[in-house]
Amino acid sequence: MQFCGNPVSSKSSGDSENKEGSSSKENNLQADNGIENIGLAVFKGDKLVGELTKTETLSNLIITNKLKSCRLSIPDPEDESKAIDSYLTLDTKPQIKASIVNGTPYVKLKVKMNARISSINEIASYIPQEKIDKIEESASHYLRVHLLNYLYKTSKEFKSDISGTGKYAISNFKTRSEYENYNWLDNFQNAFFDVETEVKVKSSFLLTGT
Repeated sequence: MQFCGNPVSSKSSGDSENKEGSSSKENNLQADNGIENIGLAVFKGDKLVGELTKTETLSNLIITNKLKSCRLSIPDPEDESKAIDSYLTLDTKPQIKASIVNGTPYVKLKVKMNARISSINEIASYIPQEKIDKIEESASHYLRVHLLNYLYKTSKEFKSDISGTGKYAISNFKTRSEYENYNWLDNFQNAFFDVETEVKVKSSFLLTGT
């Protein structure tokens, strides 16, 4: 997987009132066209608690609405031993809702993305609609799995809300002090997540770079 555009900001991507965040870390890998491969170092307070893979970094960029564009290889729905290269962009800003259920954070995420196929194993300039439908389903499932893995890893393993979902939970409390007393950062490690993804292929013609 290759990321396009500028590196991730080194500023915290969490709530403005917490000290958890992430900083950009380049993997010193460059594609021929200058596309950067990026990873993230994860901090809790001033302590380094782990690092994100490139796929997890992509998840962070999507959730925080910082993704400019990327090229992503997804499993071929007709042959999982093969891959289809796609060019992805966000269709709309991700929708995030956070609530408190029986004292536990419950975060719902809805992501819509556009895709253009840049390469496929078949030698053809036109992809039939039936294949497009399967590619959209495969891409949507692929992203959903990785977004869920990222969210659970950052909450359970790192115990760090680097995506800043806590700010969406404030409306569940009558006052700011009530929210602060709840201590979102301590409770985030017990959070549950529901992710809905939708990937739409914008054209049935292969993207040739023109």
